[in-house]
Amino acid sequence: MAKSRFRLTHPIKFFIERQFVKGAKYQLLAVVALIGFISLIGGILALPTGGDVDGVGESIWWAFLRLTDPGYLGDDEGTMRRIISTFLTVSGYVVFLGALVAIMTQWLTSKMAELEQGLTPVAVKNHIVILGWTDRTHSIVVELFQSEGKLKRFLARFGTSKLQLVILAENSSAKLTRELKADRFIGKRADEIILRTGNPLQTEHLLRADCYNASAIIIPSSKKGGQDLVSADVETVKTLLSLSNNPKLKENNQLPYVVAEIQDEKKLTVAKRSYPGPLEVISGDSIISRLIAQNIRHIGLSEVYRELLSRGIKSDLYTREHKEFIGKKIYEIEPRFPNCIILGLVRTENSVFIPMLNVRHDAEIQENDRIIFLANSHDDTNPRKESSVQHKAIFSPPDDKKIKYRSTSSAQIKKVLILGWNKRIPALIHELSTYEDVHFEITIISIIPEKIRKKRISDYSQKASKISCIHVEADFMEENELRSVKPQTFNHILFMSSDLLSDGEEADARTIVGKIMLENIIENQAGNSPHVLLELANADNNHLIKSPGSEVIISPVIISHLLAQVALRRELQSIYTELFTVGGAEIEFRSLNQYNLSAGTFKFSRIEEIASGSGETAMGIYKNYFSSNGTKKLILNPSKNHEFQVTENDQFVILMNY
Repeated sequence: MAKSRFRLTHPIKFFIERQFVKGAKYQLLAVVALIGFISLIGGILALPTGGDVDGVGESIWWAFLRLTDPGYLGDDEGTMRRIISTFLTVSGYVVFLGALVAIMTQWLTSKMAELEQGLTPVAVKNHIVILGWTDRTHSIVVELFQSEGKLKRFLARFGTSKLQLVILAENSSAKLTRELKADRFIGKRADEIILRTGNPLQTEHLLRADCYNASAIIIPSSKKGGQDLVSADVETVKTLLSLSNNPKLKENNQLPYVVAEIQDEKKLTVAKRSYPGPLEVISGDSIISRLIAQNIRHIGLSEVYRELLSRGIKSDLYTREHKEFIGKKIYEIEPRFPNCIILGLVRTENSVFIPMLNVRHDAEIQENDRIIFLANSHDDTNPRKESSVQHKAIFSPPDDKKIKYRSTSSAQIKKVLILGWNKRIPALIHELSTYEDVHFEITIISIIPEKIRKKRISDYSQKASKISCIHVEADFMEENELRSVKPQTFNHILFMSSDLLSDGEEADARTIVGKIMLENIIENQAGNSPHVLLELANADNNHLIKSPGSEVIISPVIISHLLAQVALRRELQSIYTELFTVGGAEIEFRSLNQYNLSAGTFKFSRIEEIASGSGETAMGIYKNYFSSNGTKKLILNPSKNHEFQVTENDQFVILMNY
């Protein structure tokens, strides 16, 4: 074996390299040593040339002055002395000035980059923290900024008036700030948002956002593919464990309020066991699946939920605690709220919120009860003086005296075509299997192998076996494949946003192009066109769906709204859970025929009385519900005195209990 030749320069170069990688301080020391070495050599070389120097020390000092200050160059005499002086001066430019400027510039640049990353712990209190940057984070920020009234009242409970929002993101950068500034609802207020770099799974990183002094923490779920061993739910549970088991935390009563998103509803119990502090968990996949299922049962319901669960729309849910009404009945206080609709109560028992939607009008308000309003603003939930009240009270008759509406629904078969695949489909099929009045026949077209799909569905729910499900391995983007399943023969067609694509824009592009291909296939077919429902990932793409016969659900926006609103009003979680749970309260449509009515003019107050007679709560009216020319109009919470010309083409929006 040949021996490698030893070079004297290798250890020297290696030593210099090791000093330079240690940072600016060691780099400066290396430059100082080099300057000293050059001064020593220059002083020794200049000593024999004479001049007015006395000894080696004076000669080295002479060399150092020429090295650091070019102004001395003109004072030297003699050719050799001037050559040495010129060499020292040029070396000074390169080493003393060039190296020092380079080191200081590099240090300043790295320091600024480090500060921009947001590694310094924040020094704020009673702030709101969002852990993680996902496809929900941007929408959550917008929701918080738009919820000015709720936000102001939320902050007032903590003795502050200004929102301080901290986002902990793995890759905090100026790009995220620019993205927030580009939003018209945020704009310049993006400068008020504090970005910190860190991983929510790391306990030390949580301290950068000062989570334990926060008024609320929001944990949105990240987007993970089905093949990831570490799922988004695992990360959420680990974050909750990191929050609750911080060694610097002495008592559990110091834990902040957390709103977390879990994708798989089966992990709700695990999430709640992971965090002993105040916690609300939102099951994102289950909620979206229930919304889709309810929209299949009641076409047009997505528009109602869009108004209730999207930012910047007219009507919203409010909860108020009016202590002056304790002991009174619902029908006694209804006339005091002429500009809103009382949907029910939220009762507190052992620190647990119990929703009572579509409550009887003779129900009595107890201590700590919160009244649920459908209103256009918080001010509308302020009671009017009794002397100014002109509307009569609406009350529910006894159960045996209720008007029985004429139900037009009976056990029926609905054929559903699902185009695409994502992790919400097993939950959707489970949800559809819980409806006893409808039998669903489902066909799924996806490139995911049939064996994998069947296993995921069976693993999620045993009830799914009640559903007739045909799996087709194909890409619905291929027109011939789409034609082969005869989409015009189905009652409902669902375009599901693919989670195989990490980019939501790409997933939406497939959905929108697939919708256009579908229109091309069924536009000349005889008979009624199927109802089409599209799931999108980006709200900006909603305007690209121009067909009046189509409905859109934007999953990230809905979940973001829930996370933000539950963070500000904790009891809202119980209301949303009740609305989206089978067997609880549901929003439905009623026709004139179902109430044994004929077409005519009705004040909304009269519509409320009619619905109350059937034990239901009127929420509004859907004008031209059966129209296919784009003239549909949803009106929630209209004025009590507003008169509607109601025809067979209209539907009442009501809240009822099963």
